[in-house]
Amino acid sequence: MNRFALAAALALAAPAASGWIPCDQPGITPPVAIQREAPAYPQSVRAIGIEGSVELALTVLRDGSVGWVRTVRAEPRGYFEQAATDGVRHWRFTPARMNDEPVECRMLTRVRFALADTVDALDGGQDADHPVPAYPAALLRERIEGFAEIEFERAPDGTVGDARVINAMPRGEFEHAALAAVRGWKPAPAAILARRETRRFEFRLPDTSLAVVPATTLGGAPFPMAACEQHVTGRVALEVDTDATGQVLKARILEADPAGLFNGTALAIARGSRLTPAYRDGQPMAATALLTLFFDPEQATCPGVRSPDRDPPPARRPQPRVGRLDERPVPRAEEWLAVSRIAVQPVP
Repeated sequence: MNRFALAAALALAAPAASGWIPCDQPGITPPVAIQREAPAYPQSVRAIGIEGSVELALTVLRDGSVGWVRTVRAEPRGYFEQAATDGVRHWRFTPARMNDEPVECRMLTRVRFALADTVDALDGGQDADHPVPAYPAALLRERIEGFAEIEFERAPDGTVGDARVINAMPRGEFEHAALAAVRGWKPAPAAILARRETRRFEFRLPDTSLAVVPATTLGGAPFPMAACEQHVTGRVALEVDTDATGQVLKARILEADPAGLFNGTALAIARGSRLTPAYRDGQPMAATALLTLFFDPEQATCPGVRSPDRDPPPARRPQPRVGRLDERPVPRAEEWLAVSRIAVQPVP
């Protein structure tokens, strides 16, 4: 059967007050997360299909626990703030250190709540109008688990077009299976507004031992000032080599639009990232992944501009999207700029 797996992920967050003691202050060894489970998805919100994100500021204390937590911004407001705050309070870190002594520091993070489809290797109940991907036979024999995320255009008559893979781990068969399924979808029965949508598919063995998988942690980098000044959006697709922990070892740009503007930022983000790994027989494995980063100055913190909270969405189930996880220290003096829609769900 085709079922939904719920995930709360993190993405790049915008900076808050400049007077905080940042975890990346020169001379400080920043804290390292040792226990960081995704906050629980509120059941009442899940039932009506709402997704969103919450930006939080938090203090990592000298014993590695989380102290002060404050909501910086939420989209939409009123749905996820309490769940995000409660979840973050249970995180634990190896504390930051200065001169070999533990010190308190503060950082920002964004918790994103998203929905994702899970593909079971024994799924037999195909939806005639929206078939789920077939588990690749070769990867099933090798007992490999991973994911693929597809972006596509939904026309007013419900037809699907311009489908492309934007994230996948590992590269190859999962991409082909997910893309073929989405391209085979039939038109929706009711007319809709044309829009871009994303759909993430988690490929899991029927006897999987993976109850919880590590979320993806993306590196941080300043948003290019030229993009802020020119109000330019963009995307960069990268192929990355990872070790068994998901740590990115190498990154290569496959495609960039516009060419060159975001390349340096994208490579910096990728090289500082740790992705949700692929698994073979329940054990994480080294692999090559596809990672697409999206950049939007309207959702970044360009100098003198900060996007207000948006109104809550209507009570309907949106198309599942992938969340991404990122955490980074609060900047000290200069104002860092957030990158929007940086991906892979956590994508637990």
